[in-house]
Amino acid sequence: MILAIDIGSSSLRAVVFTPDGQWRTETLARQPVAPTTTAPGEMTYAAPTLLRQLAHVVGQSLRAANAQGLTIQGVGMSTMMHSLLGVKLSPDSSVPATVGAPTTPVFSWGDTRSEAERENLVEYFTSRQLYARTGCPLHSSYWLLKLAWLKRTLTIQDWQWMSFAEYVWLHLFGVAYASVSLASATGLYARQAGDWDDEILSQLGLTRRNLTPIADDDFALPGTELRSPFKVRWSTLQDASFFPPLSDGACSNLGSLCFSDARAAINIGTTAALRITVPKDREPAAPPPGLWAYRFDQQHALIGGALSNAGNLLAWGRRALRLPPPEKLEAMLQAMPPDEAQLTVLPFLTGERSLGWQTNATGAILGLRLSTSPVAIWQALLETLAIRLAWIAETLETAHLLPASTSIIVSGGVSASPAFAATLCHALGRPICVIQTEASARGVALWVSLRLGLMVTEACPLPDGRWFQPDAERHAQYQACLMRHRAAYYQIMTAPG
Repeated sequence: MILAIDIGSSSLRAVVFTPDGQWRTETLARQPVAPTTTAPGEMTYAAPTLLRQLAHVVGQSLRAANAQGLTIQGVGMSTMMHSLLGVKLSPDSSVPATVGAPTTPVFSWGDTRSEAERENLVEYFTSRQLYARTGCPLHSSYWLLKLAWLKRTLTIQDWQWMSFAEYVWLHLFGVAYASVSLASATGLYARQAGDWDDEILSQLGLTRRNLTPIADDDFALPGTELRSPFKVRWSTLQDASFFPPLSDGACSNLGSLCFSDARAAINIGTTAALRITVPKDREPAAPPPGLWAYRFDQQHALIGGALSNAGNLLAWGRRALRLPPPEKLEAMLQAMPPDEAQLTVLPFLTGERSLGWQTNATGAILGLRLSTSPVAIWQALLETLAIRLAWIAETLETAHLLPASTSIIVSGGVSASPAFAATLCHALGRPICVIQTEASARGVALWVSLRLGLMVTEACPLPDGRWFQPDAERHAQYQACLMRHRAAYYQIMTAPG
C-alpha cells in the first residue's frame, strides 16, 4: 500500500492507495486550512502550525490504515506549487539549515506584495531571456520576484529557501530535497541544464547553499531514518520508502493518466489549470505566449496555463448572489441556452495569471441590466471559467502541443455540476471525462508505486468518470463568447492608467 500526503492551499489530506491507484476511503483524513490574507496582498501560512496540522492528518490516516491491517510500502507527498519559506542557516557556513531554526512565513503563490519589484527586474529578465530559460513568466507567484522583494528587508543569503513540503522533510529527516517538478516551478531553474540557474542565483546574491539539492526521480529515504518524534509516532512506516515531494500539477496529470498525447488534464479547485505532458525532446525552446513550461520529471515537460480565479471565484458568487438551492440551480442551468444574458465577465478577483499575468487586474461584469437575474450572472461566471480554459487550450493547439485527437480528463469541483461539465466540454470543443477521484493524491501514489516497481505505466487504470461529448453548434456559440471576452479584456486591461 502507498500513503499519499496532499498539501493543498485550502486543505491537507492523507489517504492510503493500492499500488494501482485505488484509494481506501476509510483511510482518508482531511484538515481544512486557510492562509492569512491582508489588503496589501499578503497570503501566508504559519509554517509550525501547518506542520502540526499535517502531522495530525497523517496520524489519523495511519491509525485507520493500521486498524485495517494495511502495510505501507511507500510514502509520497504532493504539494501546492510555488510556496516559499526561509529557514535560518547555521552561522557555520558548512552546516545547512537546521530543524527548529527560525523561519519566515510560508509565502503562497497568491502573495502579491513582491509585485512592486517587477519594474526593477524587467530589463534583466528580458535581456537574459529568462522566460525561455526558466519557463516561468516574471510574476509574483514565482520565487524570483519574491526573493528580490525579501532582499529589501532580509539578508536572504543567511537563509535556506524551500517549499513548505521540503520544510516538512527537514523535520522528518533533518535534510530537505527538491524534486524536479517543484524546482522547475520556482523561476530559478534552468530547463535545458536541468538544475538551479547559477546566474539567477548570483543576481540575487545567493549560492546553491541557499537552496535545497534537486533529487533524482528514483531517490528515496528509508523510514528507518525518520527523526524523533516521527520515528515513534509513525513506527509503522519504518519499512516504507519516502520519496521527495512533487508538485501538485505533475501529480494531477499522473493521477488523471495524462502523460501522453492521448489526454490532457484540467484540474479545478480554488484555482484551475490545464496541463499537458510531453517528452523532454519535444519541449519547446520557449513556452507558448502566456503559458508556462515546468518539468513533470527528468524526462518530461509539463506545459500549460493556470487561472487564479476558479473555485474562489465561484465561492464569491455563492456569497454575493441570491441563488436557488443546488438541485434547483442545476436544473435551471441545464435548461438555459448558452450565454443567455450576453454578459462578459473579467473574473480577476485575485489578479490574473495565464494568459496576461497582470497581478493587479481587477474584476468586472459587463452587460448588466435591471432584468439580469442572479442565475444568469452565475451562468456567466461558469462560462467565463470554461472559455478561459478554452483560451489556454487554443494557445496550446496553436503551438502544436495539443493535437485535435486529445481528450481532456477533468478533476476537481466540476464533478458536482453536470451543467458546468457540459459547458466546459462545449467550450473546449473536445470530449472530456470528469473523474471523481482526488487526482493529485492518486498521482503521487502512482508515482511511488511506479518507482517501487509495484506497477507499470501501461497497467495503470483510468479512474472511473463520466464522459461528455461536444456539440458543434454550442462550441461555435462559446467561441463567439470567447471573442467578445477577448475584446473586452484587451480594451480594459491594456487601457492607459
